[in-house]
Amino acid sequence: MNTTATKTFQKSGGLNTTATSASGLKGKIAALEDYIALQNEEIAAQRQEIEALQAEKNSIESHYQGQLTELKKAMVGDVGRLQEEIKRVFAQQKAENSRLQQQITTLKGEKTSLQQQILGLQRRIQEIEEQIGSE
Repeated sequence: MNTTATKTFQKSGGLNTTATSASGLKGKIAALEDYIALQNEEIAAQRQEIEALQAEKNSIESHYQGQLTELKKAMVGDVGRLQEEIKRVFAQQKAENSRLQQQITTLKGEKTSLQQQILGLQRRIQEIEEQIGSE
């Protein structure tokens, strides 16, 4: 409530209708009209301030909504790139695992072959030792 208008209203006697003079009544009515006009101006100013605050709120919401949308797009892009990178790395690892498994299989085959050759050579040595021992 506007204090200046209230003081003016109170100085004029408020709504005291027991005043005997017409000019006193006219003065009170004029003060009351002034008070109402001031209140209407205050209401209009408050409405303008509310509208300005609402516009500012909408602007801020729009700004942050735009930033949120940009962040979502960036994150979706980053996640997609990371997924592709993971797929690529997994494919490379799978190929490396397959290559190593093939080498293991080859080495096992070579080991078996060498063991057979060693057994054959051991028999040959034994035969030669037997021949030398019998001569």
